Amino acid sequence: MDFDPEVIALDRCSEFQKRVLLADHGIPRGWVSTYGRVAQSLGCRAGGRAVGGALSHNPFPIIIPCHRVVRANLELGGFRGGLGMKRALLELEGLKFSETGRVVTSRIYH
Repeated sequence: MDFDPEVIALDRCSEFQKRVLLADHGIPRGWVSTYGRVAQSLGCRAGGRAVGGALSHNPFPIIIPCHRVVRANLELGGFRGGLGMKRALLELEGLKFSETGRVVTSRIYH
């Protein structure tokens, strides 16, 4: 089920975090993006860490699926609910993992 981001109180967030959350909301189910790719899509070429920070304070994790953003090498990165939960959510979306824990996919968004 897709949720409309217009129904959430994005005014609680900074302008940068709003932009990050809306970019993240656009990642389709079963796809991933990277912190750096999200940053580049926002015009912040070296903003991967800032994107990670914005997502780590996502007040709407059910509506804004921040589990779909991973590291550049396709390792999970961080997740407030724990890496086991992040992996389980991605697996529910049909994504697979290598023996080393990296996402195995060609479905990379942004």
